Amino acid sequence: SFRLDLTPYVKPGGKNVLVVRLSPSNNSSRWYPGGGLYRNVWLVKTAPVHVGQWGTSITTPEVSKDKAIVKVEVTVDNDSADETDVSVQTEIFALGPDGKTVGTPAATLPPATVKIPCGRSATVSGIQTITNPRLWDIEDPAMYLARTNVTENGRLVDSYETPFGIRSIRFTADDGFHLNGKRVQLKGVCNHHDLGALGAAFNTRAAERQLELLKEMGFNALRTSHNPPAPELLDLCDGMGILVIDEAFDVWKRNKTRNGYGSLWDDWHEQDLRAMIRRDRNHPSVILWSIGNEV
Repeated sequence: SFRLDLTPYVKPGGKNVLVVRLSPSNNSSRWYPGGGLYRNVWLVKTAPVHVGQWGTSITTPEVSKDKAIVKVEVTVDNDSADETDVSVQTEIFALGPDGKTVGTPAATLPPATVKIPCGRSATVSGIQTITNPRLWDIEDPAMYLARTNVTENGRLVDSYETPFGIRSIRFTADDGFHLNGKRVQLKGVCNHHDLGALGAAFNTRAAERQLELLKEMGFNALRTSHNPPAPELLDLCDGMGILVIDEAFDVWKRNKTRNGYGSLWDDWHEQDLRAMIRRDRNHPSVILWSIGNEV
């Protein structure tokens, strides 16, 4: 995933045409990667001062049934022409089965103020405790939502929502994987992103059906073979209690096909890996990062 800033090219009040041109090449993958646009494209409009792309990082350094410590880091971009003072505040809500917030905030982080020079970014952080939290588990994948509000001169300029889960994970040498202090046997599959006769364009219901069938077979873990998944797939795994090994690459520098990713490795691998981790880091379903398939 990536973002391009269209601000310099947009004509306010005038006619604007957005064109996405693709130039797929043969032999770029060992499997059918899809021809054409098979992931969503969004046009995002913000105020000049706003939460940056993938600008929130939520971690839970201490987790138990009695309480959970939640740490929230927020990066705010100032794309205006002037230095500005902003206030950042985050409220945390429990989410119901329908994905909507339930009741009053489970926790409210104190507001943080920061001065941001023009054209720069700043990061603020806060910590709060949630008592008697609902833990994200494969049997009960409870979710929370962090709603971050950014105000400038007392005026709300951005509101940014981050779904997340509260859970602890641990890998042990003698007793395998532990989720919330309980040993869980990983029963997994490596699944390519295409949907058979439906093609490669992401279809939420088709992917959900695929995961439902796999769960009926007893599976509880998914490895994304062999490229970053569609964000919507991780949303499904969050909501269905499926553990994920999030995989970045099929190859590194040595190609398996003539026009494979190895041709781009030197220029792109670091920023592509950073983008994937920043995009996916708040999903409770992700328990491992895979830096490559058979490399």
